[in-house]
Amino acid sequence: MALQSPSQIDSDELTLNKLKRKRGCLRGAVTKQITKIGSDILKPDITVEDLEESIELLTERGEELKLIDSQIESLIQVDEIEVEFENIEEYKEKITRTRFKTQKLIQKISKGSNANNSWQDSNISLNSSSQNETQTNEKERIKLPKLTIPKFYGEISKWLNFWNAFKSAIHGNDNVCKIDKFNYLRSFLGGSAFSLIDGLELTAEHYDHSIDILKQRFGNKKVSINVHID
Repeated sequence: MALQSPSQIDSDELTLNKLKRKRGCLRGAVTKQITKIGSDILKPDITVEDLEESIELLTERGEELKLIDSQIESLIQVDEIEVEFENIEEYKEKITRTRFKTQKLIQKISKGSNANNSWQDSNISLNSSSQNETQTNEKERIKLPKLTIPKFYGEISKWLNFWNAFKSAIHGNDNVCKIDKFNYLRSFLGGSAFSLIDGLELTAEHYDHSIDILKQRFGNKKVSINVHID
């Protein structure tokens, strides 16, 4: 078995530290998404589309987390494997349980049953008059259409529509941290647009950098005008 040189060991430690920092951000994003789902399913007007979108985002982050875990496993020491395995399994279980419960809820909603009963505490009881008042207010409330963001694959003629939708829903939302914004951005990109930022690590700084890259590549007004004229 060949021994590693000191420089190789330092390089592996640096790579491992970067991967662990990136994993920490992803685990935070996974936890935040699971918490959001737990909150959303208590809403009386939650829709199947909202739940399916939340599951999709959770699944994507879970896959990213799985990839980083496998990279970390190849670099850690033997005496760290047991602790790493327990932590990895803990997050896998959280994701699997959340997906399972949400999918069961989707089935109940689709069948027209009262899906919220399985999520709410059975000891909580509501005053009947309050229920009637809430139902009346729900009926009178104007239902706004759900905002959809078109996936952008790198067609310059479609950049402006994509950017305006993304900026309104996510980029300009101060309640969403930049790392989560970066995750959303990646999920709405494909083709050449995704390739431009695929190599950037999941950090707040790289989110700003990715926006600059996309604007420089697809947001040139003269090019956009020529494309529309053609």
